[in-house]
Amino acid sequence: MRLFLAIRAGDNGVARDRIQVSPAFPIPLVLRMPARSSPGWLPLACAGAALMLMVVTAAAGTLWWPGLSHTGHPLALPGADGVPRAAAYNALVFVLPGGLACLLACWRYNALPGTAGWGARIGARLLLLAGIAWAAQGIFALDLRELDGRNGQLHAAAWMCWWLAAASGLVLLAMQERRGRWADAVTAVLLVLLALLPYWPWPAGLSQRLAALVWFGGWLGWPVREWRGSGLR
Repeated sequence: MRLFLAIRAGDNGVARDRIQVSPAFPIPLVLRMPARSSPGWLPLACAGAALMLMVVTAAAGTLWWPGLSHTGHPLALPGADGVPRAAAYNALVFVLPGGLACLLACWRYNALPGTAGWGARIGARLLLLAGIAWAAQGIFALDLRELDGRNGQLHAAAWMCWWLAAASGLVLLAMQERRGRWADAVTAVLLVLLALLPYWPWPAGLSQRLAALVWFGGWLGWPVREWRGSGLR
């Protein structure tokens, strides 16, 4: 008589498997795989740090560019080439938050259940691409002497790659995940609207800042949902 060791899915949805065991066992054994651990407090701290760095530095943009308008001027203007301490602004608004977003995207990929489909996995990888693109905006700083030059074109391409990858990844995750699907979907819709309708009903500079706030606010919401869903306090 053949007996099988059944490996049941844990809370993370690991696919079931059946392994043949020795007939010496009088009854089938059932082994429950441990659920994948919650992301914990570290992603929450990274998401909060990314949001704080971006918001505080962007709000203090007048320290780099006196007379800066948060509604009429681009988010990247204080980090343009030739502006004093522009590298610090780019690092605090783009490079460091983008790097933290990449870490969060890797954590989110690892937190996917074992039964997650290709859509969710591609979606998480697109979020990683979005984090890289956000950081790239700080590397390819604007050049005020030639806005349509090479750096300006690369900066604009990084911005477009960022919101396209972010919105696409969130939509794919929302289609396959149950927890937080509405939050992901709303974040994706807001990103698309703010990117495609920059002059309505507010100026382009404000749209850029609101899009960044939505993006990093969404990242802060993900570890909060995971933490609460795991039962940890």
